[in-house]
Amino acid sequence: MTIPIRARLTVWYVAVLALVLIAFGAGVLVLQARFSRSQFDEELTTLATTVSSALRAELAESHELARAASETREDFNLPNRTIAILDGDGRVVAAHWRGFRPPNLPALGARPMMTATVLQDALRWRVRMQREQSEDGPFTVFVAASENPLTREQRLLVKALLVGAPVALIFSAVVCWWAASQALRPVTDMSEQAERIPAGSLDVRLSGRDANDEVGQLRRAFNRLLDRLAAGLATQRQFMADASHELRTPVCAARAAAEVTLSRPHRDEEEYRDALDIVAAQTRRLARMVDDMLVLARADAGGYRLRPSDCFVDEVLAECAAAAGVLASVEGIALETSIQHGVESAVDEALVRQLVLNLLENAVKHTPAGGRVCLSLRVAAGCAEIVVSDTGRGIAAEERERIFERFVRLDAARDATGGAGLGLPIARWIAEAHHGTLTLEESGPSGSTFVARLPLTAAIAETNAAPARRTWQAYTRRVSPSNPTVASDAT
Repeated sequence: MTIPIRARLTVWYVAVLALVLIAFGAGVLVLQARFSRSQFDEELTTLATTVSSALRAELAESHELARAASETREDFNLPNRTIAILDGDGRVVAAHWRGFRPPNLPALGARPMMTATVLQDALRWRVRMQREQSEDGPFTVFVAASENPLTREQRLLVKALLVGAPVALIFSAVVCWWAASQALRPVTDMSEQAERIPAGSLDVRLSGRDANDEVGQLRRAFNRLLDRLAAGLATQRQFMADASHELRTPVCAARAAAEVTLSRPHRDEEEYRDALDIVAAQTRRLARMVDDMLVLARADAGGYRLRPSDCFVDEVLAECAAAAGVLASVEGIALETSIQHGVESAVDEALVRQLVLNLLENAVKHTPAGGRVCLSLRVAAGCAEIVVSDTGRGIAAEERERIFERFVRLDAARDATGGAGLGLPIARWIAEAHHGTLTLEESGPSGSTFVARLPLTAAIAETNAAPARRTWQAYTRRVSPSNPTVASDAT
């Protein structure tokens, strides 16, 4: 069984307060006993000194100890105070005993004065003796008083502590329970509000006073969590809707081709081939979309592990240019490359190749026949800058960030490209996975320019020595519609 927080706070508070009260009470009792005893001893000392002074004055007049002691005894007839005057041999000359028994007088010995406690019939007496010298001979003054007043004060203080401490603990427990309940009430309210949030609906937020205390911080953190969950749920729903829509198109096209072909018992071989071509094209498109969605899903789940290795980025770009050159030649587009040599970085070679191919395919799809696509690589500010530009229709300013969202295809290009709108989101994810960036730097009527920046581990400069690897400072490749073969001008 779990004890509520307010109960635990109350128990801990009362336990700590009880320990504090016990320590405080013990300290008060000790200090009170010492202070009372000190005052009691000081009073007896003052009384003994006063009696001694009075006796000296009487001796100065009569020069007889017995007479002076008798007169002094009459002058100091005090209630609850024992006063006795002894001669030099220790015999009592005059006294008011007040319940103290003379045979129990302590021995002073060689000491000039003494303060001690004497026990008589379970009653404690505090005594003070001091020896004095005079012209008429030595004498001793003895004063005593019962310690009953001190004992009564101590007992009264103990009773007050025993009664007051539990009352204080009970009152503190009630106050602590109330304070804890008031402090935790917003948390209880938030938990009740959270319980009332329906499943699948994350548009409700926790309400309450927006304070800067811990409860306010908890409310704001929980609402931010709900915001993130709502955004993630909305993204997931949108992704599922878009994915279903995009996957339905090739599936419907392939099914329609198959059903139309099979609707008649006999068809020519050419008709079957046409139907199979349609099915093959749609299944290839379907497979591409499934692969892209799998990459994004694994990236979102953090399950796509990069396999970085030291490689020359310029060689990867040269291979991508060669692969995209065939597509460009088919579309009647010129592909130009200007790649700096010796650019090395620790990257996932397969992903970087996919990034570049996605950018090149996107540029070729959006460039009309007779246009130009340029691929370049340069080193700047410790990064390998991969630049892909085209002479297409350009992208409107309000759409420049939207094109990096999933399944986004601009209306003007939707029918012409036939893509699923996943190429640029995957390319940006690859750049960010390498701690780099992918941005649309320029876009207008004359075309668009995409720049991917990847951090470098080394930028190997060209030296005069002849390396084992094939080298050139820069090369320019141009693929034209009439000559799809990749040609290079090396220096």
